[in-house]
Amino acid sequence: MCQWQVLPEIPELAIEKEGISLKAKRIFLAGVVLMLLILLSGCGRQQVQRHEMLMDTVATLSAEGPQAREAVDEGMERLRELDAMASPAGVDSDLQKLAESAGSGQWVPLHAEVYHMLEVSQEYSRRTDGAWDVTTGPLVALWGIGTEHAHVPSAEEIAQARARVGWQKLELQPETQSARLTESGMSLDLGGIAKGMALDEVRKIYDKHGIRNGLINLGASSLFALGNNDKGASWRIGIRHPRSSDPDTMLAVIPLSGQALSTSGDYERFFERDGIRYHHILDPRTGAPSRSGAMSDTIVVDGSLPDAGMLSDLLTTAVFVLGPEQGQDFLRRLPPEIHGMICSQDQILWPAHGLNDIIQQVHPDFTWHIQTEPADVP
Repeated sequence: MCQWQVLPEIPELAIEKEGISLKAKRIFLAGVVLMLLILLSGCGRQQVQRHEMLMDTVATLSAEGPQAREAVDEGMERLRELDAMASPAGVDSDLQKLAESAGSGQWVPLHAEVYHMLEVSQEYSRRTDGAWDVTTGPLVALWGIGTEHAHVPSAEEIAQARARVGWQKLELQPETQSARLTESGMSLDLGGIAKGMALDEVRKIYDKHGIRNGLINLGASSLFALGNNDKGASWRIGIRHPRSSDPDTMLAVIPLSGQALSTSGDYERFFERDGIRYHHILDPRTGAPSRSGAMSDTIVVDGSLPDAGMLSDLLTTAVFVLGPEQGQDFLRRLPPEIHGMICSQDQILWPAHGLNDIIQQVHPDFTWHIQTEPADVP
């Protein structure tokens, strides 16, 4: 169990970003911030908080209200259930069952939550021409980024793994909520969507218990902010400067209320070989870490949209792989309740749907790339 770090130099709280590797977990526990979540708090209203290691990260649930403790306890239990369903291994893991039956032609019945994730994933695989793809399990295993076995594979190894990747090879059967992988050796990776789905599920529990103010935080890369913080103001989310050596330096601050936020970056999990940074955001189309020109991206989705958390999580990966120009264009074609910002390698910020009007305290290292957005959204 990890506690929130109190930063002595400012009257704020910070939650640290949790990586997947054992090394990253040790770093987290030692107090090195990889991404800041800044909560303007003080001696205001009392909140119930719990922290637990779940879904390969530190889950922190905060809630305020007469049923806050019940909501937080039930939310944690729900996260445990989802973790068992969506993890790559485990007796109740749908992913393990799918991998074991890959290429056999057998349909595998899925939990409703996992089936829904795959349904949404397939839609966005089509819409992004494969920039988003949950069948990247063989590539994730090959590169091992974020583990103690990270390495640069050979071109032949990448080609062999890519042959077992492709969203068209994942088939769904709506009548039975089943799925199958058409080729032997295929496997799924839900690392870019499962936490977002978990946000939505915990939010349902908060709604059931009448929670109007609270925070659902899954490792600080995916969160949902309800209402206001304990001082009656919007939650203020600090996005880390992707190239500063000081982990407390922020790119910007985003006020949040009734919205989901996810962020991704090439600084979260990576290793370097011969001066080249190999990060964990893989391009399914090349089989290697994305070289789209993006350095980080942030997606904010209004809670009025269905699957707000899932969409924010999924889109950070998809848009990062698309890159600044294509990613901005793609976001602008989505509903206006989906806001985004892509930070390019040359420190230009590419906004969509007015995030540049919402964001605050932009670091002077960065400038905006502003264009008139299309009037009509298909």
